[in-house]
Amino acid sequence: MTILRVERMGDDLVVRLTREAQAALGLRDGDTVSVVRSADGGVSLAAPDIDHQLRAERSRAVLRRLELR
Repeated sequence: MTILRVERMGDDLVVRLTREAQAALGLRDGDTVSVVRSADGGVSLAAPDIDHQLRAERSRAVLRRLELR
């Protein structure tokens, strides 16, 4: 696990990724990431190649709601 600090940059809050975190996630300057909050309050940072999991979870949630009708 890598612990990162949230810092203020102008009006925004930013999380600076260490070189180790960049390498572990395979991220480069300009990449897009997803921040996902789980039901238990945890927060995950997903690299672009993992973003499909978030879309799949949302699709399953929509299907569950449609089944309830």
